[in-house]
Amino acid sequence: MNTNKNITVVIADDHTFFREGLSKVLQANKKIEVLAQATNGLELIEFAKQYTPDVLIVDIAMPLLDGIKAVKEITRLGIRSKVIALSMHTEDSIILQMLDAGAMGFLDKNTSKEEMYEAIDSVFIHNSVYFPESTNAYMMELLMSSTYKPYPQKGVVFTPRELEVIQMICKDFTSKEIGAKLDLSPRTIDTHRVRIMEKMNVKSVAGLVAYAYSKGII
Repeated sequence: MNTNKNITVVIADDHTFFREGLSKVLQANKKIEVLAQATNGLELIEFAKQYTPDVLIVDIAMPLLDGIKAVKEITRLGIRSKVIALSMHTEDSIILQMLDAGAMGFLDKNTSKEEMYEAIDSVFIHNSVYFPESTNAYMMELLMSSTYKPYPQKGVVFTPRELEVIQMICKDFTSKEIGAKLDLSPRTIDTHRVRIMEKMNVKSVAGLVAYAYSKGII
């Protein structure tokens, strides 16, 4: 991945003041380019198809089509943009449904610009799930104890190597770091990651983490 190019972003939020403010914050970072601003879920899907941005920053509660349904459709279309959910709504089931739809992180709207930059860097550059440090412990507890189980109940068997990779992904190690610990190439770790996600029937690393906790693998 060429990390020298600008990271392209599309923002989706129905509140004009917040959306435009966030755009200005992101544009202040010379490594980030905001391509478009969607005001609802339907616009988000159209912009995602038009621009295929690196990152989508998506409000969960939007008119016409909410963020969860919009992200599910974007994932179904095979658009590989990384998704960060952004909302004032912190109901446990809503967060879990957004992660299951394909989001790789969750931020509330009181987040700092530093956390926003860090989240974008985490999901795009490192392909790593992101929760703010202030809520990370809570999110892990939520994923482990939640009664919301969006995953198939049929037994899925993982190899010992896959279980090692799952454990390390859930500890926020990158493919390069996991490869170094297991004496494997990052490409091999990425292959394991894809196979694991196929077995789990999840679309994102956040979904993988949610699955692992909800199934008691971690």
